Amino acid sequence: MSATVPSKRKFKLSVALPASLLSEAGSLRDKTIRAGFIGRALAVFRVDEVVIYRDLYGLKNQEREASLISSLLSYMETPQYLRVKVFPIEKSLQYAGILPPLRTPHHPTVAKAEEVLDGEFREGIVVSHDGSSSLVDVGLDKLVRIPVRVKTGLRVTVKVFKKVDGLIGELASRKNIPIYWGYRVLNINRPIGGVLEIYKDAFKIATSKYGVPIVEVYEELKTRLTGNTNTLVLFGSPREGLAEIMLREGLNLKDYVDLTVNFIPHQGSVTVRTEEALYAVLAILNLLAP
Repeated sequence: MSATVPSKRKFKLSVALPASLLSEAGSLRDKTIRAGFIGRALAVFRVDEVVIYRDLYGLKNQEREASLISSLLSYMETPQYLRVKVFPIEKSLQYAGILPPLRTPHHPTVAKAEEVLDGEFREGIVVSHDGSSSLVDVGLDKLVRIPVRVKTGLRVTVKVFKKVDGLIGELASRKNIPIYWGYRVLNINRPIGGVLEIYKDAFKIATSKYGVPIVEVYEELKTRLTGNTNTLVLFGSPREGLAEIMLREGLNLKDYVDLTVNFIPHQGSVTVRTEEALYAVLAILNLLAP
């Protein structure tokens, strides 16, 4: 792949973030700004899936917090030409205009049908259908017809083909797209133990300042990353580490993860914000397993 077209990793990379991730940002505007940094990190380092877990499960209803971060990250991931159709006007997106663009391959800037490449993948929304086909808005000045009936309003991935009489397409699966195609947001009403159960077959990495320094497990981490098809990286909250969060659930962190790693040894600040840790951790993983 060229330097400007990010290739897809050979394994699925997921991250687990706490619902209280934005809690230390006072205003909605500040929370939106912080979410922007997080979304950019996910895209820059080709994260495939982000899971929002309830770090205060049983102590506090975190539905509002989880919904906010999920909405902001989902908004960023959605191509600009689809946002009005996908997201209703709501207070949580009041400052969405200040979110930075992702500039990922599934956020194309080409808007004219004559300029689209034959066989190009694009995200779209089904705008209508008849007995055997559907019309999809993929952000071009012409709609794309696909030979299958799909529910109106559904977001789909389409492979577009240019024909003399217009554009036709076929439904595509993200797993068959050879380049990085953005991240998926999962907002699940579960504690971290529930997330670990869902990802029990994944290679699980816990991030912690009390973990093994990255320099000591560098080679092992590289080997295990490339030898697994699914990797989950877990982050603690602004106020608590993963061990503390899990202890409330009666769980021992070491029993549920494969490695606990300190990715920022000799940190110069007493605390490292979750979004700062996100950049540091993902940058190292990107180097180890590009």
